Amino acid sequence: MKPVSEIIRKKREGQELLPDELEFLVKGFADGSIPDYQISAWLMASFLCGMSTSETLTLTTLMRNSGKTMNWRKMSSNFENEKFADKHSTGGVGDKVSLILAPLAVCFGMKVPMMSGRGLGHTGGTVDKLESIPGFTMYPTEAMMLKNLDEIGTIMMAQSNDLCPADKKLYSLRDVTATIESVPLITASIVSKKWAEGIDAIVYDVKCGSAAFMSDVGDAKRLSESLVKVSSQAGMASSAMITRMEEPLGSMIGNAMEVEESLWILSDEYPSELHRKICEPLKELCCDLTVEMAMLSGLQSDREKAKAEALKFISEKKALEVFSRMAVAQGAAKNFRDALPKAEFIMDITAEKDGTLAAIDSRSLGVIGLDIGVGRKRAEDPVDPKVGFEVLSQVGQKISKGDVLCRIHARDKAQAESIYAGVQQSFQMILPTTSVSTIGKQHLFIDRIRKENLE
Repeated sequence: MKPVSEIIRKKREGQELLPDELEFLVKGFADGSIPDYQISAWLMASFLCGMSTSETLTLTTLMRNSGKTMNWRKMSSNFENEKFADKHSTGGVGDKVSLILAPLAVCFGMKVPMMSGRGLGHTGGTVDKLESIPGFTMYPTEAMMLKNLDEIGTIMMAQSNDLCPADKKLYSLRDVTATIESVPLITASIVSKKWAEGIDAIVYDVKCGSAAFMSDVGDAKRLSESLVKVSSQAGMASSAMITRMEEPLGSMIGNAMEVEESLWILSDEYPSELHRKICEPLKELCCDLTVEMAMLSGLQSDREKAKAEALKFISEKKALEVFSRMAVAQGAAKNFRDALPKAEFIMDITAEKDGTLAAIDSRSLGVIGLDIGVGRKRAEDPVDPKVGFEVLSQVGQKISKGDVLCRIHARDKAQAESIYAGVQQSFQMILPTTSVSTIGKQHLFIDRIRKENLE
């Protein structure tokens, strides 16, 4: 094999690396024989010059094969004819889609082995949300995985250390070398983990907007196309849905609060009609993503009929039953909903004048949440499961002076007061003379990318 410096030079000049060259780099980085500074140079060259689909697939394969992989059908004969499916989201403030989607997908007949991560930065993590349920374990044994998938249909778990270890190490280096935003590197990181998860079908929820990882629709489309291409070549049926991320998803932002909101949606029972209205776009998104998974799995062929079926699973509380059985099977008490931690102090943010709500700065809310423990600034930071924000207004809504825009759920009065001004500024008002129709709430769905669209 040629020297590492020559491989770096080749990529720096925009040439495609051969599979054995990429394998040499990844394995050398994993075992420590190639130093970080040389891998950093390769990452930057790849960031600036790009990678072909072939290179991206090779890198994805290498990272997937660097650790443990799941093959459910070999692990149990009960799964021989089952359809395994999952979804991945690029993340957003208030994104609790996984909690609603997994049990809903089970109702369609899918098996959902969902591995998730913890929150880092202004977007939350599914692991933190579920761990706010007292007793819930995100680290099931293999026996528990097989039993729950067989008897309930889903298992929700944290990513284990032996799943794609090369990706974990490479991601840490990308984080400190300003190469996170590379579409090929993002693709390899995401797809390798889902591929190792042992699924047949995957739907990607690629967020786009001011509060998303990617604010430009063109960038979101490029990432979506890359994810679908590489996933398809890896043997997974795949599609990507580009969805809008300008406002928080739903009403609640905060770990235990988002579990509670998910249960509102799954039970089709809300504290108020206002909460129901604010949750409606989130509910619709969950149904759309689940239907897409069912169609990719070959379990549904008519999108509209499947959508109606999803809503029926919710109204009849079948999806709620799946979630409840899963929670108890993973360590929660039967009355886990009553045991969810709640904030000791609540403070209202009210409108100071009449007007129409022009925007909610959800990125700002997410960042402010880091100061009270909704999320993490550093991987080692703890989270506080009971704190967060309850959004009680929508963009385009006519507001009267004194109306409650948002509630802060805090540890105590001092904590609430410390973030009051910042939260208040996150709700931007405009004059009553502005037409509501020009700023009304838009549907979350933007575009759908499927394999057949790329050929």
